[in-house]
Amino acid sequence: MIEIDGSMMEGGGQLLRMATTYSAVLTEPIRVYNIRAGRSTPGLRPQHLKTLEAASEISGAKTHGAEIKSKEIEFYPQEINGGEYSYNIGTAGSITLLLQCLIPIAAYSDKTVKITVTGGTAVKWSPPTPFLTNVVWRAFRKMGIECRLEVNRHGFYPIGGGEVIVKVEDSSRIMDFNPHHQGIETIYGVSVCGKLPSHVAERQAKSARKELIQEGFEADIDILTLTGSSEPYSPGSLITLWTDSMYLGSDSLGERGKPAETVGKEAANSLLSQIKTGAEVDLHTCDHLILPCSLASGTSSFKTSKLTMHTITAIELAKIFTKAKFQVTGERDEPAEITCEGIGLNRQR
Repeated sequence: MIEIDGSMMEGGGQLLRMATTYSAVLTEPIRVYNIRAGRSTPGLRPQHLKTLEAASEISGAKTHGAEIKSKEIEFYPQEINGGEYSYNIGTAGSITLLLQCLIPIAAYSDKTVKITVTGGTAVKWSPPTPFLTNVVWRAFRKMGIECRLEVNRHGFYPIGGGEVIVKVEDSSRIMDFNPHHQGIETIYGVSVCGKLPSHVAERQAKSARKELIQEGFEADIDILTLTGSSEPYSPGSLITLWTDSMYLGSDSLGERGKPAETVGKEAANSLLSQIKTGAEVDLHTCDHLILPCSLASGTSSFKTSKLTMHTITAIELAKIFTKAKFQVTGERDEPAEITCEGIGLNRQR
């Protein structure tokens, strides 16, 4: 059994999600203690519990301590099983963070996995679904992890209620990740609003487009107003941007009292600042890539626009579970080169 101190380094839900994923794919029991010990509401929250329950079902695991506010859990995985699953987080908890845990597990299943999840599709402190599909999962597909997502309804804070359907194909192995740096010409994006006037999404897009064009990029931003059966239960807006090459993206959420123009400008300026670093991978996508790179066949190498504590924590966990060899050139909160010699984990057939 591998024991993980849940208060180490970043000290949040990421530690539990990654540890659970590694446990399932490696069939290695874990004990995680001091879960979210430094947070204002320590222990398991509903979204963390639902993620643990979902991983348990897919991997046939037995668990101890899986309850709200629990600060210690044990997870005993067995065989990963494909098939159809459905999970309701029950709050506006992040769907994408739940999927961060489940997708690598599903990729090592014995057949296709289809997952329906209800919760928040665009909430604070997590990537919105357009970012996941157009940046993170585009990188995953380059590594041989075939995953697709369809949004039936967006879910915003506080009610949530968003619904997505995800399909993950079984994969015998994960390939290394070595993006070749290419010039960027066009920035794509989507500006979304629901239960709000349509001009909110239009103004977000217009503001972002202005910033991007000023820097010499073409901007192709779709505008989506959610109505009818796709209308969210709570009002909300977001904009997500991504580059035509490389794996760089950004996003910004609307908030009460925050002008739509500010939302669009924030997303554009964040992406522009990352492009200027010459990186192939943005700061948020980077920490999603550490786990699959550690399991991959071959050596992965890429430059990230900013070395975050989330990424540093992910690397330390990868070392604990896999003994993968990492080399990081760069300082925290600065651009950095990351190289990872993966362990070449293949699914036993």
